[in-house]
Amino acid sequence: MKKIIFTALLFMGLATAGFSQDRPQREKKTPEERAQLMTDHLAKKLSLSDKQKSEIYKINLDRAKEMDKSMAKTSAERKQAFEQQKKQFEASDEKINKVLTDDQKKTYAELKAQRMEKMKAHKGDFRKKGRSKKADSPEAKSES
Repeated sequence: MKKIIFTALLFMGLATAGFSQDRPQREKKTPEERAQLMTDHLAKKLSLSDKQKSEIYKINLDRAKEMDKSMAKTSAERKQAFEQQKKQFEASDEKINKVLTDDQKKTYAELKAQRMEKMKAHKGDFRKKGRSKKADSPEAKSES
């Protein structure tokens, strides 16, 4: 019996160690790299001209730098930082729309809508996971 328990514990320990090393570390990109990636993505999706690319790169660079500043704040300031990020995103979004043509604006609006749907789906999955854990907790069972 002791051998079975020892073997099970050993197996669980090895499995845990194996799973903890699966995920590669993501490297943190500089604001310039993030701005370039965003600009390249929009250029590909919206067929931007060279002039539009340079203007949108500047807008994206400003946005990325501001996001870095707000992410460096403490957790107590995060809610305020989130509101500030939201305002900055809306402002840069308006600037981008001024640079685009009418057809590009329509495509850009579709891209934003797709991104929002993706975020909502991800957020919903997270909430479902949280609810299932709470439902399984002893406190939830005692309340029923």
